[in-house]
Parts: sequence; C-alpha cells; structure tokens
Amino acid sequence: MTQLNSKIDELTRLTESEYESSKTVNLFQYFDKIYTLCYGTSNFQILIDTLIQKKYTKLCYPIFKRIHTDVFKTQERWHITYYLLHSLWNYTDKTNAMCFAVVDAQFIPMFIPNLNQDNYLKHFSSNDAIKKLYDMIISILHNIAQVPELIDDLRQNRCIETLNHVIQTVGSYSTFLKGISYLTLAYIIREDERTYLTNSNESIPYLVGLLHEAINTVDRRSHGLEAHELCKGLSKLSVANDNKYKIFSESKLLDSLLNMLEQHTNGKEQICACTLIWNLCFDQNVRKVYNEHMKLNQILTTIAQTSSNDELRRTASGCLCTLMGGPTTTKKTSSTTTTTSTTGNKDIMLSYNHDVQQLSKQIKDHLVADGYNVWIDVERMHGNILDAMADAIENSTIFLMCLTEKYKDSPSCRLECEYAYLRKKTIIPLLLQANYKPDGWLGIIVGNKLYVNYAKKPFEAAYSETLAELQAVLNRTERKPTVSPSKKPAPPPQPSSTINETTTTTSNAPPGALAHLMSQLRIDKPSEAKPILSTNLEKMSITDTQHLLAENGLEKFMPMFMDIDGVKLMKLFEIKNKAPQCYYMLIKDQWDQMNQAKERSRDTSSPVRMLTISTSMAQFIQLTVALDKLADRYSMN
Repeated sequence: MTQLNSKIDELTRLTESEYESSKTVNLFQYFDKIYTLCYGTSNFQILIDTLIQKKYTKLCYPIFKRIHTDVFKTQERWHITYYLLHSLWNYTDKTNAMCFAVVDAQFIPMFIPNLNQDNYLKHFSSNDAIKKLYDMIISILHNIAQVPELIDDLRQNRCIETLNHVIQTVGSYSTFLKGISYLTLAYIIREDERTYLTNSNESIPYLVGLLHEAINTVDRRSHGLEAHELCKGLSKLSVANDNKYKIFSESKLLDSLLNMLEQHTNGKEQICACTLIWNLCFDQNVRKVYNEHMKLNQILTTIAQTSSNDELRRTASGCLCTLMGGPTTTKKTSSTTTTTSTTGNKDIMLSYNHDVQQLSKQIKDHLVADGYNVWIDVERMHGNILDAMADAIENSTIFLMCLTEKYKDSPSCRLECEYAYLRKKTIIPLLLQANYKPDGWLGIIVGNKLYVNYAKKPFEAAYSETLAELQAVLNRTERKPTVSPSKKPAPPPQPSSTINETTTTTSNAPPGALAHLMSQLRIDKPSEAKPILSTNLEKMSITDTQHLLAENGLEKFMPMFMDIDGVKLMKLFEIKNKAPQCYYMLIKDQWDQMNQAKERSRDTSSPVRMLTISTSMAQFIQLTVALDKLADRYSMN
C-alpha cells in the first residue's frame, strides 16, 4: 500500500493551477481503480482505513468546489468529476465511515445544484454523460440515506424536493434513475410525506427484477446494488400500503426471497428477506397466501428454531407470528388474569433495535446494579424467541423502549411494542437517536409521553431521569389497592348492537375486557355516509382534521386529538382494522389521560366531579361510537 500513500501525498500537494489538469485526472483515476483491485482482498480494509485517516474526501473538496458548477466545461473537468464521483459511489457503498466523511466534507450542497440544473435536465434524454452524472450523485445519496444519523443532513439540503423533481422531470428516460431515486426517498421521508411515494409502484417491477438478477450472480449484485440492499429498499417502499400487494404480486419475488432465506452463510440477506416478508404480511391478502405456502413456512420455522444469529431468529419468529395472525397471550396467562404487578415488582422489559445494542446494554447493566430485574434479548431470549418475548413482557411491570429510526422500521420491535401496549404495560420511551421524532404507529403509541433523552444528555443525567421515572411508576403501583380478579366470565358480545349513552359496564371486569368488548361490537352505519378517501386524509393538516372530527360528533373530545393530522388519523383507522383490541385500548388510554388532566384541576369532593364520574362511561361509549362511524367510512374506500 506504499503507492496509495504516495498518491494521497500527491493529492495533498496539488496547487489550484493543477486542479483541472491531466495530473489530477490521473490521480482520481487511480483512486477509482484501486477500489476494484483491492475489493475482496485483505488489503481492502487497509484501503478504506487509510482514506478515512488521510481525509480523502476533504482533499477532494476544493477540487470539486472549483469545477462543480459546470462539470462539462472541458474534457478534463468531466473526467475528474467522473472518476471522483465513481470512487465516492464505491466507497460509500461499503462503509458508513465514508458516508459520514462525504457529508462532513460538504459535498451534498454541491450535489444538489447539479441535480437541479435546468440545462442538464433539458438535455438529459439525449446526453449519456449527464445520465451518468445523475446516476452517480443519486447513488451516493442513496448510500448516505441508509445511515439514519445522516438523514437530517439530506433533508436540510432539500434532497426530498430535488429527488421528486428529478423523478417528475426525467424519470421516464431512465428506469434505474427513477428506481434508485424512489429507494432514496423511501429512506428519508417521514410518515406524513408518503405522498412522495405515490407513483413508486411504477418502479417495483424493475426493482424486483434487479433483485432476481442479483441473486443469480456470483457477487450477488445488479447495477451496483447488492441483493440485501434491494430487499431492504423494497421493505422501505412497502410502507405505502398500496405497494405491499404490488411487490407481492411480482412473479419473481418469492423465488428470490426463498433463495435469500437459504443463504445460510449470509445472515444479512436472510434478515432482509425475513423483514420484507414480514412487512408484506401486514396486508391480509398477502398473509393468507404466504401462510399457506409450505416451503416458506418450513424455512422460517427452521431458522427460528436453529439459527445461531439472535437477530435472525427473532425476525423469523416474528414473521411466523404475523403469518398466523399476530401476537396472542401465552397459555399460562388466562383472559381473567390481571396484568397489574405485585407491590415492589421491579421487573423491566428493555426493547431496542440492534443499531443501539451497546448503549441499550449499558442502560441494562446500570439497572441491574440498582436492583432491577431486566429482560433483554441478547442474554435471556433463547429457544423459542416469540414465547420468550411474550414471557418477558407479561412478567414485567414496565416496558422501556429505546427509540430510534431503525426501531420504528423494525417489525420485531413493532411486535414487542404493540404486544406491550396490548398487555397494558407502563411504557417509558428512551430517545437514543438525536433529532428523531417518532411518527406512524410508534408516534401513536408514544403519544404525549415524556421521553428520557439519551441522545442529547450525558449518560449519567439521562439515567438518573430514567430511575426517577421508574420509581414514580413503582410508587403509583404500590398505592393501588389489590383487587382479586373476577372469576365470572364476561358475557358474550351480541352480534350487532346500537349503543346509546345509557350503556354501562361492570366495574370488576378484568383488565382489557372493555377493549375486548368494544372490539367485538358492530355499530350500525348510516346508509347515506360517504367514504373518506385516503388521498384526502393524507393532505389534511391538524386544523383540517379537527374540523372533520367536530363535524362528526367529536367536538367535546378534541383535547384527545390536539396533535392529530390526517396521516395520523388514517394510521389510527388502520390499527382499528388490523388490531381492534389494541385500537380500543389506545383510545381508552387517551381517554383516561384527558380525564385525569381535567380532574387535577377540580376540587376532588365537588358535586361536579361526582357527576363526571357517573357519566364518564356513557361519554366514552359516545366517543367510540362516533369515532367508529368515522373509521368505517374510511374502511369503505
């Protein structure tokens, strides 16, 4: 690697007068070529480490800054641009450290103007060099977008708007450019920005085709994209519900996924394949077909039972659970067993994604040292992981969830979180990623809960806050009177009911019984009700949504919906369709929080409070009836 250091020294000594010379062309040609020579050899990591240590990207910065406003002005400029960007494309594909280095060297503010340049867009269809420039820049952005910590940098530089403009303007001239642009968007958009993926289904056949090509090559790549990378991107695109069935419907998909699942020496491919299958199975039509596919179930079962990779076993187990219709309580927990923990119970379930495993384990070690009994999958979840997960949640008093972008995107974390909510566990959110704001299903579950910010505060300060939250929960638990659960079974729900404000329920029903009862009820729908289209909901602001709710009899309950926009309301209705019991628990939880806030502002002995208690159940029924009617209108489209 002596020549490498020599070439870096040459790059360091370049003068401004040499920036556009053939000498510079030859230097960048070398840095592009050495990647190919070292890839797959013992020298490759040395190459990457050396380029990072010598600050290769910062050495490139002044040269590209000089030429980036008109890269086609001279032949030398274009050749320098080509070899420099091609090398960055390759290096960012293989290491996150190079992605950080490219962002830190301020390349993104130079990339975006190139993509927005009107002259390039005008001649895109007839100029192969311009097409190549766009392919390289967007491929680099795609690599950067897969690093959660760098997403904000892309957003702040208006990458979303730029990629959308590129797709709309020249996407029809290049299937690759259009596909890679949608994959990049899927990583950086938020839940309320899914309209940017509206037409992404047009690229799905092409991307599935690339995946099929990749699994049939020696290096498992196609057009510079690895099989696991394509599979991961399709998982991201599947967040748009219309895309799930479109992806599933591609004839080459299942064979490709089965091939990846059988790559026993490639855990990354197996995990990505499991995750895509899992995401697709949130569509009930897909779930039905995959549940009946014998070979798929056999492979997933074998992985779940025998794999030595904990993350892979966890993903396969969760995938199988969703195939069978979702989580249920374990056999040893009956429907009448209370979930309220005994006094002094210090059992905690710590739920996290593997991107923050080190910090999560540090939190766990401190909790154990302070006398808590902590369930965490790296040490205690062996054998049947699904049963272990259910046991850990059911036997815990408190559910700590470590919030990151990857936590929200992980189906296994979603399974744990939704099951904890279903079991009415006290949830304490810990924020482990800077500038991350939970949205979608995670945003709904977190709601208005205050989280402990480990991303911005020193560990000891954040951990002290965590201890204070835990102790507050335990103190509240100790003050609760112990009530023996009722052994009398709840009456069976009627097949059809019309409910009015005089409806009541018994006070000694087991936890979750009300939610279960509500999930079984069917409210008569007015024949004249018009469907609410998802395309209309997606565009609604918080104010628009409040007007919609008020118009449908929910005005008095508005404090529960203060931060709900159209996208969040649509997600709430989707939860009702997929997991009605969880939906009613969610509504009941928000209802209780609203009433608690009201009661704190009143005299506890006043007649007003007594009247509120006597009518609260009737009002809750009124709330659910009105909200159900609105949800039914959404489900009609």
